[in-house]
Amino acid sequence: MAFASSVLVFGSLILLIAWYARSRNDMEDRVRELSQERRARIEKDDPFSQRVMMPAVHGFTTRLLAVMPTSMVSRARTWLMISESSMSLGTFMSIVLVTTTAIPGALFLMLAAQAGGVPSGRVVLLVPIVAAFGFLAPMMLLRRRAKNRQMAFWKALPDSLDLLTTCVEAGLSLDFAFQRVAERQRGPVGSEFSRMLREKALGQTRKEALTAMAERIDLPDVSVFVNSVIQAETLGTSIAQVLRAQSRQMRMRRRQRAEQVARRAAPKMVFPLVFFVMPSLFIVILGPIIINAYQVLRG
Repeated sequence: MAFASSVLVFGSLILLIAWYARSRNDMEDRVRELSQERRARIEKDDPFSQRVMMPAVHGFTTRLLAVMPTSMVSRARTWLMISESSMSLGTFMSIVLVTTTAIPGALFLMLAAQAGGVPSGRVVLLVPIVAAFGFLAPMMLLRRRAKNRQMAFWKALPDSLDLLTTCVEAGLSLDFAFQRVAERQRGPVGSEFSRMLREKALGQTRKEALTAMAERIDLPDVSVFVNSVIQAETLGTSIAQVLRAQSRQMRMRRRQRAEQVARRAAPKMVFPLVFFVMPSLFIVILGPIIINAYQVLRG
């Protein structure tokens, strides 16, 4: 009797395991079929550019970034981050490649066709110049955009620190003070403070969010401000005093930089004065004298 009960229990267990394995296999097959049907439907609904062109472009840009100089790629990545551009690094480098190769190649073919298939020396000389311009123009435009955003942030930062200090001294916490400044200030300062608060709300610590903001802006004054706030928070010193001291020092550095730029103005004016203004003055002043002297000596 005990043996029969054991055999019955063992057989039931074997049947249960077999039924579970079969149902699991059927369920996996059904899920696989549904996923394949969904993938086929998505691929059918997507346009040709999304199904074929975008993966090809992505693979091409990945290989392109792997063979390009690391310094140039790092510089372009930094400028894209500073300028807060929505363009990815691969897209930008693809644009640089097109302006460097495709445009000069099309120009060469067009000029060669106009010359009857035999390009002249001017055409051969013009193509490398156009290629160099096509390489430098996107990089210079991106660098200029990044520098303009840095300058706008640097000019607005002292006033933002004054408002931040006032909010902290009025009793607001540092996060609410940053939020108030982000609401009142327009431009790069407001957008960066808002992004820093969003990153902190998503789980980052204040130190990580502030450090990421300093890396995005890449300015020495911003790095000093962020390090001062982090040290004050770590050591437990007064945030309001630190902010007021930072605002005062930043205004002083801005005034010193303006004085430095003003001192550089005089040497920069030498070239246009010597080559453009002085010859005109010589013609206006000495011209009549030379004409009169010529007429007297001739008569």
